[in-house]
Amino acid sequence: MILHHSTSKIGRVNLPAILPRTLALPILIMVFLIHRLAFSLDVILFPQLKKVSIKKPLFIVGLPRSGTTTAHRLMASHTELYTSMPLWELLFAPALCQKYLIWGLYRADAAIGRPATKAVNWVQAKLAAKLDDIHPTGLTDPEEDYLALLPFDGCFLRVLMFPLAKSTWALGDFSSLPQAKRQKLLTAYRGLVQRHLVFRGEDKRLLSKNPSFTTWVNDLAKTFPDSDFVGMHRDLEQVVPSQLSSVNSGLQIFGYSAKDPRIVKKFVTLLKLYEHAIKEYTSNLGSRMLPLDFKAIASAPENTVVALYQHFQLPKRNNLDATRLSDLLAETKAYKSKHSYALSDFGLEVQDLRAQAKSPLLNNAEA
Repeated sequence: MILHHSTSKIGRVNLPAILPRTLALPILIMVFLIHRLAFSLDVILFPQLKKVSIKKPLFIVGLPRSGTTTAHRLMASHTELYTSMPLWELLFAPALCQKYLIWGLYRADAAIGRPATKAVNWVQAKLAAKLDDIHPTGLTDPEEDYLALLPFDGCFLRVLMFPLAKSTWALGDFSSLPQAKRQKLLTAYRGLVQRHLVFRGEDKRLLSKNPSFTTWVNDLAKTFPDSDFVGMHRDLEQVVPSQLSSVNSGLQIFGYSAKDPRIVKKFVTLLKLYEHAIKEYTSNLGSRMLPLDFKAIASAPENTVVALYQHFQLPKRNNLDATRLSDLLAETKAYKSKHSYALSDFGLEVQDLRAQAKSPLLNNAEA
């Protein structure tokens, strides 16, 4: 692998960046403990949770930066059929009692003219403006539900704060985790889905989009026997620099850089693993896995939607959901990304992506 960047500067301790990490960690731990307490409270308040059935979930996995978000939002617009966890639930209300509490506060705020809602929307607009060219999102938008696994230490987003830790990259290759750890996370995830369905409607089907679940597919297929999967693909030459560029600002907050050769190497290995996994699932899962390519969804998203509905034999949309889809298709076709990146930005050349990944993700990582 060609890595042109010197590690001397990258390896130095960035003292100003230690402060965000020092402040963030205890706050996050406190929030996660509150979430875990709320989960325990759910067991007391809602004993029927264990009996909630999860019918025909659809998981969108695959390489990141390959159109997974576009596919997710197009399908999520079929609100009569599917439900996805919005960002506000994932961050602030993964537990059912928290969902009802925030919904009650929202209704109370609406009764007095929505001052809190207006303040939240203003803050959200300011923060979202910085991410629109990379990953546009909002509190009410469907988002990657692996975020709700943060209190269970099962979310790969921890890579931003601990990009050199072995435990972080172990999450990247789910099948490498001990069986007990995998089962714990699968049980936690199933519980999160059941809570969401009780809140949104038990007649709905879960629609989940998580590139980080790409190595979870075999376990998800067993946990949810009637589940289906969409596997998104894009050339590694575009995926690798796009992914590294998209996480760089987050890494920098905590004193790291996506140009660090150690981090670059780990991401390249992980993304090669994802590419290999999608090919394997396409062969092994048969009709339960529909492979889709980035070029197809970018150039003709309406054809991709047709392919999805035909392959999984999905029911037709009602008029309102058909209008939602039409509007989204128009937005998708008009969208022009301003996100720029190149392999050379990260000390890579095309041949660095050709060889099969051989070294485990855990090599050369801190404990």
